[in-house]
Amino acid sequence: MFIVISGPSGAGKTPLLYRIVEVYPNIKKVQSYTTRRVRRREIGGTYIYMTRNQFEEKIKENFFLEYNKVHKDQEYYGTGLNSYQKVIKEGCVAIKDIDVDSYKNIKANSNIDIVGIYVTVKNRNILFDRLRERGETEKTINLRLFDRVDYENSQSGFYDYVVYTDKFEKACDEVEKIIDAEFKKRGIDVKKNDVDKVKKPMF
Repeated sequence: MFIVISGPSGAGKTPLLYRIVEVYPNIKKVQSYTTRRVRRREIGGTYIYMTRNQFEEKIKENFFLEYNKVHKDQEYYGTGLNSYQKVIKEGCVAIKDIDVDSYKNIKANSNIDIVGIYVTVKNRNILFDRLRERGETEKTINLRLFDRVDYENSQSGFYDYVVYTDKFEKACDEVEKIIDAEFKKRGIDVKKNDVDKVKKPMF
């Protein structure tokens, strides 16, 4: 089983993913790679950073399960194939945030058992506020949001679930219920850690 989370920048994909990994001991994150710059306050281990040349060499080596150029800045993002295979071999459920186009491509062209969760917000101003909070420039915010949000939201119908993250804790509870139900469908044991849900998520 491969849990894929998608959504516009600032929707809370990364903090939601890390909350899930904290809660479920048998869910593990698949490694992400990118050519974009490191953000202020970014959660450690979110990405492995590469130059464009390094990334393109890895493409030639068939290193990635999926990859794509995302946003108008055309930075690469990708999923390590070996990292995905390692999680599955350990008998765990894989989880990863992936852009909408790569998600549709994997869903259509692989036999991977994917559960797609699309996360977004009802109040679009929240996205802008979250990106400013994490130190993005107005230029970057415009690149990531103005055209991209409408496109990404229009693709939400390809996903199994849509979750709104205007209220983060409520969204976390909803995603836990989704995962519990999907685990039970597949006969996977629902094991949970007791985690601190008070700390503020780092969007």
